[in-house]
Amino acid sequence: MSRYRWLSLIIVVALVGVSLGIAATASAQAPTATVNTGALNIRSGPGISYGVVFSVYRGTLLTLLARNADASWVKVRLDNGIEGWVNSRYIATAYPLYSLPLEGTGGPVGITATVTSYALNVRSGPGIGYARIVSIPRGTLMTLLGRTADSSWVKVLLASGVQGWVNSGYIAPSAPLTSLPVEGVVVPPPQPPPTTYRTHVVQPGENLFRIALRYGVSMWDIARLNNILNLRLIYAGQVLLIP
Repeated sequence: MSRYRWLSLIIVVALVGVSLGIAATASAQAPTATVNTGALNIRSGPGISYGVVFSVYRGTLLTLLARNADASWVKVRLDNGIEGWVNSRYIATAYPLYSLPLEGTGGPVGITATVTSYALNVRSGPGIGYARIVSIPRGTLMTLLGRTADSSWVKVLLASGVQGWVNSGYIAPSAPLTSLPVEGVVVPPPQPPPTTYRTHVVQPGENLFRIALRYGVSMWDIARLNNILNLRLIYAGQVLLIP
């Protein structure tokens, strides 16, 4: 083999080695993602209940380190060395998040649960008297944050960041609810006082127009309140509620 051919072969082998080295280095690098929202908070733990340690903006490159149980939160590192957790909805990456090592549990206590009923209401407090925030379907995974003293209601954190309370009879928890901290007390929200109305006893010769004029209200409102369909059909001695 000529000297020229030997030299060519050596060059090819060297180039292949360099290419393999670059590929190995690239494969050994940690996966990355970019921020796909205007601004994103990096928190000290996997949930909005944790404090904000830093904020980044659209296009910022993040190194992916770990995930929580449902991959709704991801632990990341910035170029400046800061580490923290971000909501995975607001990052873009080709890397499968479930391939990241499991480190966070999605909340301070590390207990999750899935919905077992067809649909479950998340309420603003521990009881059906509280307003409904959202309804979630069967199989939804949530993080458990706290409970009432009797464990009948549980405070939850959804992947969307929404927090609220659910009836514990309709979830399947990953651990006993008694391991959650007691936070809620079942106290119905204050109810508005019942509406009180004035009354008027119809006198002979009176009609709804005159009665309404006397009290400064609409005769239609009086008729509606007293279920009067015909404005002319009132009688002496009839007791009317006045709005």
